[in-house]
Amino acid sequence: MAETKTVASQVQQAVPGMEYWKKAVEDQGARLGQLYDEAAKAHAKWIEFGNNQLDEMTEFAKTGFNYVNELAADFRKLSLENSKKAMDFYAR
Repeated sequence: MAETKTVASQVQQAVPGMEYWKKAVEDQGARLGQLYDEAAKAHAKWIEFGNNQLDEMTEFAKTGFNYVNELAADFRKLSLENSKKAMDFYAR
């Protein structure tokens, strides 16, 4: 059995071009690692962009609600003033 392992290992080393194959596999693994690193950077930028968009939308919504509240308050004020003027006019 020990001879079989030695023979198999000798055959594996004796295959022409095996070192090129190993180098190609190692290079591909390194490239795949670089790809994943770049994907992680892009993903982090995407998350940051999304968070910024959410912050801006929240600020926009708050501004809109405040504006609507001011409009409603002004409407109530004007409506009350006009109602009083109308009552004064008809009360004469």
